[in-house]
Amino acid sequence: MDATAIASYRFGRIPTILQSGECPVNFASRPLVFVFVLLSLAPSAIFLWRHSDLPSFGDLHDDSLYYASAKSLADGGGYRIESLPGEPSQTKYPPLYPLLLSIAWRLSPQFPLNLPIAAWTSWLALPAIMLQLVWLFPRLGIADWRAWVLMLLVAVNPYMLVFSSTLVSELAYTALMIAAMLLTERATRATSIAAGAVAGLAYLTRSAGIVFLVAGPFYLWTRHKRREAVLWACAMLPFIAGWTVWTRLHQVPTSDPALIYYTDYLRYELYSISVRDLPVFIWRNIDGLLLGLGSLVLPNVASSFVVKTVAQVIAIATISGVVRMFRRGQGQLYALLAAGSCAQLVVWHFPPNERFVLPFLPLALAGLMTEMEHLSSMLRKGLQHRDASQRVVAAGMLLFAASVLVGAVGLQIYVGQVLLPEQETAHRAANADRIASYDWIRTTLPQDATLLSSEDGLVYLNTGRHAMRRTLPPPYWYREDHARIIDWMSNFRIFTSEHGLTYFAFSGIDFRQGITRDDGSAIQEAIKSRPDLSPMYQTETATVYRLR
Repeated sequence: MDATAIASYRFGRIPTILQSGECPVNFASRPLVFVFVLLSLAPSAIFLWRHSDLPSFGDLHDDSLYYASAKSLADGGGYRIESLPGEPSQTKYPPLYPLLLSIAWRLSPQFPLNLPIAAWTSWLALPAIMLQLVWLFPRLGIADWRAWVLMLLVAVNPYMLVFSSTLVSELAYTALMIAAMLLTERATRATSIAAGAVAGLAYLTRSAGIVFLVAGPFYLWTRHKRREAVLWACAMLPFIAGWTVWTRLHQVPTSDPALIYYTDYLRYELYSISVRDLPVFIWRNIDGLLLGLGSLVLPNVASSFVVKTVAQVIAIATISGVVRMFRRGQGQLYALLAAGSCAQLVVWHFPPNERFVLPFLPLALAGLMTEMEHLSSMLRKGLQHRDASQRVVAAGMLLFAASVLVGAVGLQIYVGQVLLPEQETAHRAANADRIASYDWIRTTLPQDATLLSSEDGLVYLNTGRHAMRRTLPPPYWYREDHARIIDWMSNFRIFTSEHGLTYFAFSGIDFRQGITRDDGSAIQEAIKSRPDLSPMYQTETATVYRLR
């Protein structure tokens, strides 16, 4: 869709951006834009200020591994998984985000006192995102007050609050992804090279950014910018080649699924998914993808069939709106990136959730607004229909849609302002037993002790002892094979023997691995009844066993 510059600018209206990609807003003379962006950062900044000790740190597992690898970079020991026995090279997570986190270790090497530094360093990605949305939303066909509304919804979204105060790479990747998109759409030779380089940095932040290598050049090529497409690809390829070569030179030669899980995304994918299981993976991943996408609007805070259904309907409406935008020529590069990422997620070995689709939140909100405007125009015609029954149906549908959207916004505010702070407070209180067990391990167990623990990153960071987890094979919980799940999580004698583990730190079931409550209870009972486990230290929620 052609766009024109607006000669004058006033607060409350985001100008349309030129097709060439030039932004007609002079920010030096538009302080109200900066004021709005700064105000939009207040919810996340206040949330992080109150919880800068990161009470939920380690819950995602990835965050503790990121931080352990950041420590190895700061210590000068190379890019390694310091928490694992043997400290193999970190060949799973690209290095850019851990390199950013290593700043905290360099400034303050004492854990956990350096967590606030790492948290605020990671949070800086959010201001970069919010500022770029001023350019991005007009390119998605969202201008005037509508763009300000969507910016506000991004800023107060509870998942943005969560992940802006969590040490994972989603927001850093999103900031680089948006920057690469905006540079790509300028479509000059210089900006194409810059865009490819920034896309390369995005890839070094999250390996899912590999989709950029196809989407970026394809977008330019279809716009008859073939030289720019080649330059773009040539600028990104060195980043991909460099990381690929480094991982191949440093990867641990092993067929052990436990080590493959820690060191190689692709090989663990091939280990996890067979041709026989592929339909089950695809079906459940599509279900999770729709739920994750819809939950960005209607937060997933209750295991309710009705809420899940409404969230998935919202997701379908969002996708429909994005398709409508694409046909108008709006946000096409963003849509290509989202489609490529969703194709990855559908065949991945972990169900997609809100975390995996968070980089596409601005696109999702723009798509939903576009679809709601289309639905509203249709319903307005229905309200003017001669037939009274048609008017009643139109009024009912309009009331239902409005109620869902208002309810979703209200739920987002409740989750962000009430539920999340309460959860952080509860986490802080629950950590007492876990921290006490870490203190006992640090002061009692020998320095060369190695532990089996689902919280291996936390064990290492708090005690200096190496640890590893026994990750549940994805096919078991995709198939809902309860017997194998219980056996795998409770019968680990051969596993600990093969890996030289001498102790077992148990602090409850990790339900994020797809374990049900009933299976969790059975696992705990099986662990307590094992004759080869000798309790050495025990609290209400944490136990340290000697493996006999």
